[in-house]
Amino acid sequence: MKPRSSASGFTLVELTVALVAGLIVAMGIVGLSHEATATFNEEVRNSATEAALRTAVDRLRADLQRAGYMSTGNIVGDNMIATVAGVPNVARIANGMKGLLQLASIQLVEGGSATANGLALSGVQSPALAPDYLLIGGNMTCAEQFDVAKIMPAAGACQQIMLSAVSPAVWRVATAGVGNLPLASAQLNNVFAPVVGNGSTAQFMVRLLDDTGHSQYLATCQQANVAGVDNSGQPFVWIDATTTPILVAQAGSIGGISGIAAGHAWVNPVQLVRWEITSTTQEAATQKQFVNGLGNIVQGTEVDLNKYDLMRSYVDASGNVIPQSSEIVAEYAVDFDVAFTVDNTVYAVGGIQTPNLVSFAFDDVADNGLWGATVLGLAAPPASPPASQGPQRIRSVRARLVTRTALPDRAGTVPVVNQYGQEEFMYRYCMQAGGCPTGGNTGNLPWFARARTITTEVSLPNSSGFTY
Repeated sequence: MKPRSSASGFTLVELTVALVAGLIVAMGIVGLSHEATATFNEEVRNSATEAALRTAVDRLRADLQRAGYMSTGNIVGDNMIATVAGVPNVARIANGMKGLLQLASIQLVEGGSATANGLALSGVQSPALAPDYLLIGGNMTCAEQFDVAKIMPAAGACQQIMLSAVSPAVWRVATAGVGNLPLASAQLNNVFAPVVGNGSTAQFMVRLLDDTGHSQYLATCQQANVAGVDNSGQPFVWIDATTTPILVAQAGSIGGISGIAAGHAWVNPVQLVRWEITSTTQEAATQKQFVNGLGNIVQGTEVDLNKYDLMRSYVDASGNVIPQSSEIVAEYAVDFDVAFTVDNTVYAVGGIQTPNLVSFAFDDVADNGLWGATVLGLAAPPASPPASQGPQRIRSVRARLVTRTALPDRAGTVPVVNQYGQEEFMYRYCMQAGGCPTGGNTGNLPWFARARTITTEVSLPNSSGFTY
């Protein structure tokens, strides 16, 4: 009988060694996967930061290129404002129309975003940040001047300016012409009152230009439909006749409207847009559309209180931001700084002058703030601002914008200093309310979010001819 063979297989020791080896390999793979995933997520956040930055700068440049377009560089000093009996149109504007009274191509409030919007983290950066806010005035919605068909008599507080129904401007804006009344009315209203949200009664601004080349700046009437087309197919714009009465030409007048102004006047929209850094706390309180869009998430529990955004809003004729018009242009924006190149030439009648252009640095708060100061209160109409100074003389705008990654992912900071010893570009943004040590932290904790900076310069072609 053949003897029985022993059973083949692995010993317990062999199995233990194999399991340990496999576990070591698996742990290495998991660790490598974790690092790869973390790196991937960090780079995605960094790419999103850069993409938001570039998109925001493109949008800002588009607005800056329209500064003063079909508008005025400085409503107080403009020498082409219609004047009757020595009283310019601007002097007849009611004091409550602060937005209209401060109409200018460019206005800057140095550190305005930091002081107005409660950006707590700005002060703990090294060096501390003081984001500005900027007002840009011009025709932001179209490139049309609408022919006036008739200026109707005032009806209570409002006065109707009828537009020519057969003018090319109306046909271009209304797409299909005035034959399609609902479409034409909506399109025309969007041009003169570009508000997000139905039922807004914000008062916007218009320029009324007469055939002598002189302008009047007026507020629209407080109605849901500022402009539109009536049932007869006649396009119109409503004007507030109480706060901004139309000047009528008379003996000794400089400009002004004659008769019903048929064929002798044109009207176009004018807007003020405000660029600023805002906080989620402020957005929740004033820009309700963002809270609604987030499903009414409870503020302070799920919303990042340290999240700041670059906001673009329209400002109405009374100088107030129109909340329905506010839009977030770039999330996680942390700094917005503006500097100017100005024309300091003293122009004399009949003389030949060599332009004297002066550029100011970003940190030159005094000069940038002086030239970009609001014209409201600078000089009481009809007086003029100081000679050769004011927003109408700003020839180009340099803007510096900084955005950060959504989450902190770095333990230390990287100061970037130029040849003058100035830290111009931010690479790290401290996310600790109490501030961060200059050298980072010993616990390798992610206290800093990566930041990206972009600087752009935009010339103001519409302001190049303003020499007053």
